Amino acid sequence: MVSADSTVVCSFFRQFYLLAILLLLLPYQLQAAAIEIESASTENNQGVYQLNADIRYELNDEVLDALNNGVTITMLVTIKLERQRAYLWNESIAELLQRYELKYHALSGQYIVKKLAKAEQQSYLSLSAALRALGSVRELDLIKQDAVQNSKNMVVKIHSELDTNALPAPLRPVAWLEGYWQLSSEWFSCPL
Repeated sequence: MVSADSTVVCSFFRQFYLLAILLLLLPYQLQAAAIEIESASTENNQGVYQLNADIRYELNDEVLDALNNGVTITMLVTIKLERQRAYLWNESIAELLQRYELKYHALSGQYIVKKLAKAEQQSYLSLSAALRALGSVRELDLIKQDAVQNSKNMVVKIHSELDTNALPAPLRPVAWLEGYWQLSSEWFSCPL
């Protein structure tokens, strides 16, 4: 015979279990569609392999609020060049890190996208235009053709994320602990 107390306890644990699952999935839901590598391709341009990629950035309300209140948002794009091997893990050939800054200039009401590697910056009237420009990677030099003996089994992997280490010091602990700052894409691969 099952007592009423054991039924209540079982019901409590079922509810607790469901709540725990929902809480674990909440940060994942907040970041699920934040950054997506939509396409990427490489081409050999006068003996240098170059990358073209389109990255879609969607910022959540908390990040947008920080941006519109003067916090510079830095996106880190990691590009890896690997040789695929059948029986061993892939051989790492090169790795390239690109940083891009997005900031809002309150006085002019414009968004500024800065490519830190080239010290180039461009202003945009709308956030959507700035995010499109931020995600448009064009003719990025990867590696010289002479440095690659055989490009047949070579693959380029691309990943993008919000660089929480580039945030102002008082905001970093919050960014490390709160799921809505953990914006990151899946790895995307394309042949060299």
